[in-house]
Amino acid sequence: MCVMNSLTVDVEGMNMEPEKIPLNEISIDPLAQELVRSEHARPYADYFMKAFSNDAAGIESALQVLRDLPLENRYTWRVFSALKWAFADFDDECVRLDLPHISETKRTEMLKELQIRFLQLGMLLKVFKQ
Repeated sequence: MCVMNSLTVDVEGMNMEPEKIPLNEISIDPLAQELVRSEHARPYADYFMKAFSNDAAGIESALQVLRDLPLENRYTWRVFSALKWAFADFDDECVRLDLPHISETKRTEMLKELQIRFLQLGMLLKVFKQ
């Protein structure tokens, strides 16, 4: 069980342990590829490239670019906007009505995706609480 602000979520059966996966078995979601290559992601990629190469002057320059970004161009804003759109009218009863009409294969796929998103949301909450 995981408790998030008085919400209890059953995480039994979720594999929370990191596992080694060969690089050739990793697939990237096409939408994620598109987002990573977007104009708004460029300042973040630039920062990580400079940090990876230990370029102190480059890191400071990249951080200044990030500091100057308007809120609407920030990574965090994109994540929060997506969450807002995804859950603005969320109704679990509608999900209950839909599930019997979705194939077991697709439901299993959707469950795996939800488990990943749950872990990501937990990571996001942890960063905000730091």
